[in-house]
Amino acid sequence: MAETGLEPTEAFHYNRKNELKAFDETKSRVKGLVDSGLSKIPTIFINQQYKLERNNLTGFDDDPTLRHEIVKKVGEACERWGFFHVINHGIPLTTLDEMIDGIRRFHEQDKEAKKEFYSRDNSRKVIYNSNFDLYVAEAANWRDTLRDIMIEYSNRVMKLGQTLLELLSEALGLNRSYLEDIGCGEGLLMVGHYYPPCPESDLTLGTGSHTDSGFFTVLLQDQIGGLQVLQQNQWLDVKSIHGALVVNLGDMMQA
Repeated sequence: MAETGLEPTEAFHYNRKNELKAFDETKSRVKGLVDSGLSKIPTIFINQQYKLERNNLTGFDDDPTLRHEIVKKVGEACERWGFFHVINHGIPLTTLDEMIDGIRRFHEQDKEAKKEFYSRDNSRKVIYNSNFDLYVAEAANWRDTLRDIMIEYSNRVMKLGQTLLELLSEALGLNRSYLEDIGCGEGLLMVGHYYPPCPESDLTLGTGSHTDSGFFTVLLQDQIGGLQVLQQNQWLDVKSIHGALVVNLGDMMQA
């Protein structure tokens, strides 16, 4: 495993168009790069899907030193922030991108096609509505929501969740299986939010300030961003990293 997979990197944030143009204008091709004696390949050549599939969180089981390092980083992130990025988690980029695209396609289809899913009955496996707390919230949020059990993505996230529970258990000084044994990994709720363009974005929010009620949330952001974290009474932007997942502790885990 080449990286710990728990710290954000800058690899996803660069001007790809400019770098492609600069490479093309050298007319030296890849052979020219090799001849120049470079020690690291340019970002345009990095295959992020291959990187994520090759380097995943299951790889540290064979390296006690690396596992100890990751457990330490998870513990520090949870204690200081309650949030951290996970990369090299083993979920292919194609799966992540299809999740985002699938949610967008569902919400942007004809309203008659999705009307049958509109409900506030939480016992249903699939729910599509606007603002689950519409009748009790002080102000409605500018978003529509799809809840669905999406097989491939949910299976992969559940596997990642089991790994995270092990890391959290160890960070707390407990047996590796402790949180799993007491039932922290038994449930899964998937929520797909859609934020349409707003004509008065200075008057409303897509999602108001809140904490999550469960043990922890694994969040897949799109590239638009907008997520913020409250730290020492200051709201800080969470940079969107293509291929990364955001993990945040919930109320039950904090308790």
